[in-house]
Amino acid sequence: MPTTTLAASADVATCWHPDAFAAPPDSSAAAHPSRTRAWAAAWQRQTTETILTHRHLHLNDGTQHQTVSFHLTPADGSPYWTSQETDAGTAPVWPGPVLWAGSPHAEYGGAGTASPAIARTTVAEGLRLADELGACALAFPGLDAHQAYLLTAAPHGARPALDLATDVAFTRPLGTSLDQWWQNIPVRHRRDNRRQWRRGTEAGLTLTALTGPTLHAALSTFADLANTTADRHGTRLYGLDMLQHLTTVPGTVLLAAHDINAGLAGGLYGWIHDGCLYLWASGIDYTHPAARYTYTWLMNDVARWAIEHGAHTIDAGRWNCKAKRRLGYQPAVLRTVVHLTDSARPATATALTDLSLRLGAHAAPYLDPDNSPW
Repeated sequence: MPTTTLAASADVATCWHPDAFAAPPDSSAAAHPSRTRAWAAAWQRQTTETILTHRHLHLNDGTQHQTVSFHLTPADGSPYWTSQETDAGTAPVWPGPVLWAGSPHAEYGGAGTASPAIARTTVAEGLRLADELGACALAFPGLDAHQAYLLTAAPHGARPALDLATDVAFTRPLGTSLDQWWQNIPVRHRRDNRRQWRRGTEAGLTLTALTGPTLHAALSTFADLANTTADRHGTRLYGLDMLQHLTTVPGTVLLAAHDINAGLAGGLYGWIHDGCLYLWASGIDYTHPAARYTYTWLMNDVARWAIEHGAHTIDAGRWNCKAKRRLGYQPAVLRTVVHLTDSARPATATALTDLSLRLGAHAAPYLDPDNSPW
């Protein structure tokens, strides 16, 4: 049953719901696939990220209506966050369960930032829930700078709030033709990209967009490839159940590189959403004869496919900075806001700050200092 609570602001009405689809509609369309109600509903069912419990808060300030999905995980329950710790070379930072507004697996967050009043209330209600559930922190991942500001602007007693840079996302406009795509790749990398794309094509790679039953049929093989790729970076990120549940998000597609024998040489799992192709998970068969070309071939051929299907932008996901910069993508720093629920744990704040600084050192060579400050 929905539970109505006293909001942090008299101007914001709140109501808790046990299921993502039980909450009333939001006033604005979701900005990204991971902000959709379908994503939240899928996430509460998947088991790769360990979800101990979930609640969904609907907020209404009289103009904006927005729902925030909270998921409680154990300290080590999120493979994506573990990958951040691995990349940073730090020990695990959380001393206990964490209440996430969304999930670190979702590239973008921002729910609960529709207005300053909604942001204040989201934090206040989230902290109440965190206290109730025994979480050591309330965390909002995948934020831009303005969203992070809104979620840290209002102090909440003696609880420390941290605004940390933790990720780099990469996007670029597609243009209206493949020629335009090539022209917007940096000159010093253009020839090599075209050469690898040509070599992959000559090796027999063809692109197939898998949806519906054909997507489900390929998911087991793709999950193995995606985890083999992730394992090379130190952390197993994807579960078959995760990929299966996320097929319910509108626009889901697996862009698969097949060879002439119809074998899956690699693929990119993502969504077409509001004119943007979001690439979320990649998997490469490193035993395939064309393995040295497959990733670059895919990244260029999916651009061709997206242009042909009317997309205007491509979002290549997070990290793998060098390869994406070589393809002409522009970086954007994403932030995580953390409200610690126990101010007697300064070591956690220190560990989180150190993790951010270490990740920033990895990102620094690929950022534009004037536009993407860490």
